[in-house]
Formats: sequence, C-alpha cells, structure tokens
Amino acid sequence: MTTRRNFLLATGSALWLSQPRRLAWAQSVLPTNQTTASVAPTLSEQLMHTTVRLSHKSSGSEVSGTGFIVTLFQVEKTSVTVIVTNRHVVEGLGDQCTFTFAKQKSDGSPDLDNHIPVTIDNFSKKYLGHETVDLAIIPISWLLNDWIKQDVKPYYKSFSLDLIPTDAELHELTAIEPILTVGFPGQLWDNVHDLPVFHSGYTATAPFINFKGNQEFLIDIATWLGSSGSPVMLFSEGPYENKEGGLNIGRRFKLLGVVYGVALQDVRGQVVIQNAPTQVIAPGVMSVPTNLGACIDASRILEFEPLLVSKGFVPPTGYTMRAKPI
Repeated sequence: MTTRRNFLLATGSALWLSQPRRLAWAQSVLPTNQTTASVAPTLSEQLMHTTVRLSHKSSGSEVSGTGFIVTLFQVEKTSVTVIVTNRHVVEGLGDQCTFTFAKQKSDGSPDLDNHIPVTIDNFSKKYLGHETVDLAIIPISWLLNDWIKQDVKPYYKSFSLDLIPTDAELHELTAIEPILTVGFPGQLWDNVHDLPVFHSGYTATAPFINFKGNQEFLIDIATWLGSSGSPVMLFSEGPYENKEGGLNIGRRFKLLGVVYGVALQDVRGQVVIQNAPTQVIAPGVMSVPTNLGACIDASRILEFEPLLVSKGFVPPTGYTMRAKPI
C-alpha cells in the first residue's frame, strides 16, 4: 500500500484544484483523485523528480540554476506548492524563467520521453525573495490549477516541511554525516530525459553548529555552475553510529539545507565563499575550487510561511507554523 511515509509526499504526482486566496500566485491547492503507479518508486527514483532546471537564454548566453519542489501549509490534503531556490538564481534569470515537468502516464508513472515545458514571463513579479538570506520561492499552484483545467497531468515529487529537522533532531546528528545533493550542475545533466545528477559526500562542518555564526554549514561535495538551489539531504541506509557510540540500523532521510555557494582559493591563498555561478563568465581573478560547497540551513525555508502571511495569504484553518510570525 502506498502511504505518505513511502513517498516524500504522497500527492506529489497529483493534479490540483484550489479556492482563490488574496494572493493569486500563491494559492492553496487541493489534490483531485490521482492515479497511483502499480509499482511504487524507490526513494532515489522519487528524488529524480523533486528538482527542476531553472534557466533563461538571452543574447547567446544562458543563466541556469536548480530549484526543488516543496509544499507549504500542509493540512490533510491542502497545501501550497512552491519551487525553492536561491535569490541570486531568480535575480539572475531576469524577466523570464523556463523549466519542465515530465508527463504522467496513465498508470501513474513518469513519461521520461514526454515533457511539459513551462515559460514564466514577467518573472520578476512571480517569485518571492527572502529578505535576509539567499533564498527565494516560486509559487506554482496557479500553474498546477491551470493544468487541471486543461487535463494536463504532470509528474513530480515534493518535499514536505516535516522533512526539515527540528533543533532537537539536528543535535542528534554527528559532525560528519553522509549527505546527498540532486540538481543540474552546468551542462552535466540528462537533457534527453530532463533528469538531474546526484552527488554524494559528507558534511564538512557540523550541521548543528552555525558556520561563522550564520545558519549555514559546509559540505564536502564539489559545487559547480548550476548547482545553486540544490537540496542537501541527510541520506543513509544501513547501520550508523549515534553520538553515544551506539550502533543503529535503518534509513535516515532529512532535508538539511540548500546549496548557495562554493569555497574558492584565490591566487593569494585566501579561501572565500562566493555564490555558485549561474552562467559562464570569464573570471577577472584566477581562483581554485576547494571542492567544498556552502549551504543554507533548511530551517530558513520555514520562514516563507509567515512571510506569505504578512503579504496577505490566509493559511488553512488549524495550521500551526513552525517559524515565528513576522
């Protein structure tokens, strides 16, 4: 039987309806009757469909980054669906953003040979940037609602907010933990099937300690052009050692952060963190990558809920936000 715990979010491949809220571009959504695949996809197979490649071509050059799908305000079957990415990604895209979803087959599985292209014009007015950190959301409930009217069935999976660890859960982790990212680094992605690339590695700083006083941590994974906005997940299967030295067995899966930067060493030997690039530009100063990436704590995603409320969105009745109201 397919349950919500089997999937990142059981409604991830569904179509959607909604009642309009005060913000038309951030509507609350309600899934219709959905088709369930005869064979439930594995967790890694689901992760292939949690991300999209955000891009814009102009004057012979292309800006690109990664975004991943998250559901906010989840109450029973009601939620708000958004794409999470970096603020520097959406600002770099200018006034147009393109991405695609795989179509959904009649049996509920993804059709990797057929995709639904999306172009968002007047894009600078279609996203919401975080005010103090390099994050942004692109609400897409309006898009999903349009598709149901047209009988268009996309296939995707989304992260629910309960995958973001609490402070207590973070402090149960050790300093070095196995992690996984998924995204669209540079031109190294499957552009035939529109599928992302996985990178695995370890945390380079303790995820429960704010790096240099900011809600960030480093990862021992190379961060390339286009990696900005990739989700960073705690991902381990099998035995693992806890802080007390005990041996536990089982899968661990949590959304820990969002890639935003890369650590570089310049010709003077100084190591600095810069935003991961979104386009190829001839560098003014030669630098050497350290194969370390910089990530924003996933808990900062929670702050978009009170931000939306402050702008007029009405949350579902009975919903409790984890982040403090603005």
